[in-house]
Amino acid sequence: MPALVPDLLSLLRAHSLVQSLRVVNHDETPLGKVELKVRCRLHGGCQFQVWLHHEPTFQDYAYQLFSDRPLLRWDNAPHYPDVTTHPHHFHNEAGDVGTSPLYGDPIVDLPYVLTEIEKWVMSH
Repeated sequence: MPALVPDLLSLLRAHSLVQSLRVVNHDETPLGKVELKVRCRLHGGCQFQVWLHHEPTFQDYAYQLFSDRPLLRWDNAPHYPDVTTHPHHFHNEAGDVGTSPLYGDPIVDLPYVLTEIEKWVMSH
């Protein structure tokens, strides 16, 4: 997965919503473990955070839009076993938890998340 981090950063930098980004934490090992936390300031005043913990056998992720409070979040923490897309789930602005179309490939998932955030920002 050597191209994972540069590809994700390129996706973020190229998106029209992203005003600036800062890598908060980045660690990679020769065995393929990646820890990444990125915070982006978005046009319109919100912030967006990407958190990944990738290993060859599994991956944890969380994508979160926030201001002074959480607004939207997609993650795969195993807290909601009754959600049909478990462990993948989505937290909306009201805090309700539901299904998520994400499946743990950040190169595919991140563009979807950014599109959903763009829709949310344009409707608020």
